[in-house]
Amino acid sequence: MSATVRDELLAQFAKIEHLELGPHVDGETFPGTARSYLADGRGVAWQIPQRDDVAFAIDAEIADQPVSAMLGRRARSMDPAVVWPLWTGCEAAAKALDLPVLSWLNWPGLRLPADIADKVSLRWETLDDILVCYGVATL
Repeated sequence: MSATVRDELLAQFAKIEHLELGPHVDGETFPGTARSYLADGRGVAWQIPQRDDVAFAIDAEIADQPVSAMLGRRARSMDPAVVWPLWTGCEAAAKALDLPVLSWLNWPGLRLPADIADKVSLRWETLDDILVCYGVATL
């Protein structure tokens, strides 16, 4: 699948109306959805039609939450506006490509390597106080 097709899927489905946010969001209440969980106990579910040729994933973070020193060193910044887009992009890409966390934590500056970036398309959106990164990967 081409990046163009992945980008078209993001344009069609990476929208607030396809998200559910709240403490009630989990695997039981939203099975079969791409989900992410926030530090304050809320969950985010991305409700999109499943396809056999792509994987859908999301990651979300509270946009203005403080950045830990360890994460700041990895991202080379302590600014939440810099760090959380990098972090959520790595997480969404790793989830979509089924990569273990330890495989991407050491990506320099938390930036996607070219071979990973070629396989996944990402888009960010803000929902209330939450930064959401949508990911679509070629299978």
